[in-house]
Amino acid sequence: MTCIAFRLDASADIGLGHLMRCLAIADFLAERGAVCHFLTWQLPAAQAARLFPHQHHPLPDKESLGPLAALQPRWLVIDHYHLDRYWEQLAAEHCRHILVIDDLADRPHHCQLLLDQGPLRSAHDYADLIPTDGQLLLGTDYALLRPAFRAKAKTSLAPWQKGLICFGGADPAGACLTTLQSLAATGWAARLQWTVVAGSANPQLPALQTWLAAHSSLAITLLAHSDNMPELMAGQDMAIGAAGGMTWERACIGLPTLAVAIVDNQVFNAEVIAHYQLAASLSLTELTQPATLAAALTELEEKQDNYRLRAQAMVDGRGLSRLACLLLAGDKHGLQPVGNRWRWQGESGQSVTLSPQADHWLVQGEPLAPSEWQELAHALLYFIPDSAFLLVTDSAWSLPAPWQRDEQGWRLTRPS
Repeated sequence: MTCIAFRLDASADIGLGHLMRCLAIADFLAERGAVCHFLTWQLPAAQAARLFPHQHHPLPDKESLGPLAALQPRWLVIDHYHLDRYWEQLAAEHCRHILVIDDLADRPHHCQLLLDQGPLRSAHDYADLIPTDGQLLLGTDYALLRPAFRAKAKTSLAPWQKGLICFGGADPAGACLTTLQSLAATGWAARLQWTVVAGSANPQLPALQTWLAAHSSLAITLLAHSDNMPELMAGQDMAIGAAGGMTWERACIGLPTLAVAIVDNQVFNAEVIAHYQLAASLSLTELTQPATLAAALTELEEKQDNYRLRAQAMVDGRGLSRLACLLLAGDKHGLQPVGNRWRWQGESGQSVTLSPQADHWLVQGEPLAPSEWQELAHALLYFIPDSAFLLVTDSAWSLPAPWQRDEQGWRLTRPS
């Protein structure tokens, strides 16, 4: 079995973003047979419990290599703002490959792959920060979202009745309470039914409970955390939240959002949101101003359809599939991501390009041998958790089982 190791930290001070996106990767890879090991330093017990059923190795200090020498993982995934080329070079002696997840572009790395899911990033940002033979995985094609977000994507929007307030697992800026205090001074607090997700590492949970007890006339439900954010988001009409990793989750679902950068490392994301008009946005200071908040919500409601369409066009929710192909395939032939498309190359050298459309996959290239069409079917079902695939081509190709002919092309359905 393939061994994958992860090095990350998480806490109320630094947030849970590193942990949650690496957990999404690990769960996806484990479903495909990989064994995942987490190396962490001073991870709170409540967060360590999230790592089941993976293997967890607490480290004695931040610089420790822990069990890497014994594990010899095929890939070491590093998602940490305070580790750089020096530690990565030491770790490289005990693993075959290194993937770095970054969104700051502020320090040098030693790695074969570097993933930055920010859509404004370019190769120039990392020109002097990774080895010359390193590969960059840039943009929202590599947004690390669980498949459930794509499965819950909205196809239309309704008049607002329910609103979500969530600023991540830790909310270090106390933005949940700030939002409630500002909302209470506007008509918006009473207009919608609100759900507030405090976050499992939020130190302000008691203060939130006290505030809500004093405002019991408002229809506000407080959750300490949620184990099913895709379903929760899909059941809301709009959201107020942080400009962090949840930006791409909300975008994939198509949830109209008022985004707020609550820590320094979210400022770049806020610039991305504004540049592509993926959501309405406010600063933390503006969030404390009821009139400014009310005006932003009114504008968001008026333009919600435009925000949804732009966001969903940017985030298709298949980032984990693209990454898994690169981490697990390992051969030059097979299924590989090429931007937002896919390329299949058989052992014979014949290849096709698959371009996902709204309701089908457009296929172009050379005809494959029957066994290669069957291998392609297996790869799609293995790496991409869509329920069905419809291949459409201008060529009069004949595909073997498990492909089935229908009026539009060739259909592949996931076994129930």
